[in-house]
Amino acid sequence: MAIDTDIQHMKEAIGLAERCQPTSNRIPRVGAIVAVNDVVIGSGHRGTGEQGDDDHAEKNALGSVHDRGQLSRAVVYTTLEPCTGFVRSDPLNCCTELLCRAGVKKVFIGILDPNQGVTGKGLWELQSRGIEVELFPPELAREIRSLNDGFIREQQTLGIVITNPTDGQTITTHRSNGRYPLAGTYLNPPGADVFVLTSIGSRWWPQSHALTAKEDGTWSTQINIGSYEPHTISIVRANELGSALVEYYRKITAQNANGRLALEKYAHEKSLNQDELLRRLGPPYPGVEMARLPKGLQLLAQVNVQVEIPPG
Repeated sequence: MAIDTDIQHMKEAIGLAERCQPTSNRIPRVGAIVAVNDVVIGSGHRGTGEQGDDDHAEKNALGSVHDRGQLSRAVVYTTLEPCTGFVRSDPLNCCTELLCRAGVKKVFIGILDPNQGVTGKGLWELQSRGIEVELFPPELAREIRSLNDGFIREQQTLGIVITNPTDGQTITTHRSNGRYPLAGTYLNPPGADVFVLTSIGSRWWPQSHALTAKEDGTWSTQINIGSYEPHTISIVRANELGSALVEYYRKITAQNANGRLALEKYAHEKSLNQDELLRRLGPPYPGVEMARLPKGLQLLAQVNVQVEIPPG
């Protein structure tokens, strides 16, 4: 149970969180205090997120402790649940691991991390490795949630970002038979309700490949582009209606592909003009005519690209 000294250290940690100046809502405002009884032996807050200033509050606080021999008697007060190896490219650099290796006695946590890759896992990891864990009282937790309102709202989304290609980039597809590798990052893993669409004006093409999410917070997939016009690449999240629309398109194009194969075989057997028959059948992947995305599809990320025209 928290006592007056604990409450004072919690408020000091919140004060440190208030000093954070994150570069975006993807980065929380976090403060951490390391104390032995009423004496603070270490403190730190979250970096801005810029290169060279991206360390977490717990790492900075532990790093400021001069006498490491005191850590076995120390209590840590952190305003946000310590991160786990699930969301770090280097699991040994996550905050739960650093706290466990430091051998601290107890950790007070302000609020659980809204990141779905962390929520509850940091608390469980600390407890499972013999560290006592307790939460800040509700009134202080409300202060922390208010301080991190933008971060919490951001974490409630998937946080999908397209990193390759970048907006305005010229991409090359004529050397790969129209295929192009798409990649990006996420905050929360995309599920089966997330799709990629390409478009030219009011014509849209749902892509056949799903996003493959990796544990390091990156995703990748492959798209197919059939012309050399400027394209828009969109990632959308679909409700039941939107998912049905995408799956119906995929069903129609699959039937179209099977029909073209059967027609090619028939034309060959009858010595008919195969090209003329296929031309009359129409394009293998007709675009869906939509002035804008329907209500069943929520836009998550989008980039505009120019497709390079092959030389000659």
